[in-house]
Amino acid sequence: MKPFSSRPAGYTIEELSTIVGMSARNIRAHQTRGLLPPPVRRGRSAYYGPVHLRRLRRITVLQKQGFNLVSIAAMLGTTTADAAERLDAAMADIARDQPAVARCLERHGVLGKDDAGAPAVVRQSVSRAVADLAGAGIPPLAALRFLGQFLDRVAPLANEQLAVLKAQTGGVSAVPRACFAELLVSAFRTTVENAAEVTFPDGKPGPRRPR
Repeated sequence: MKPFSSRPAGYTIEELSTIVGMSARNIRAHQTRGLLPPPVRRGRSAYYGPVHLRRLRRITVLQKQGFNLVSIAAMLGTTTADAAERLDAAMADIARDQPAVARCLERHGVLGKDDAGAPAVVRQSVSRAVADLAGAGIPPLAALRFLGQFLDRVAPLANEQLAVLKAQTGGVSAVPRACFAELLVSAFRTTVENAAEVTFPDGKPGPRRPR
């Protein structure tokens, strides 16, 4: 794939179309649906950046896997340019000012590099959660710092429990390992949801994500 330009302006829709192999018409349709942030406008010209490229590539992958746009919207959520820009800014701040947090997020597979070599969240579920928290008034930087600390504490427990599960099942190899992981994730999700109801009793429940 053609690397993303480092020039400040970014790419026109025609150039973006060539990079991702998607028609300009479909790119505009994704914007209308809210799946893609609007471009940055400079005068009469509209330019797209790494955020748009990552998003379109993710949409393309999901479509090839057989998901329709309604399902993709449910999985990825809709987005806005403001939320994407705030998340990118938080990534840059962490990489520059808090290298220990950046290394932690990299170690847990949350932080990576975009096509321009800039730090970026590579887990869509994390991106959505951070964007939702930002909408509720929680700065992305604070959310990501908390996430790194939390992952450091949870990862050893997850490894321990998966080892126990493997021992109890005799190390069955015919079952996809993702099934074992999903069982543990479901148990963890239930525990956290129960704890959140106690910790934030007056908060309105947020939108439930597809499971």
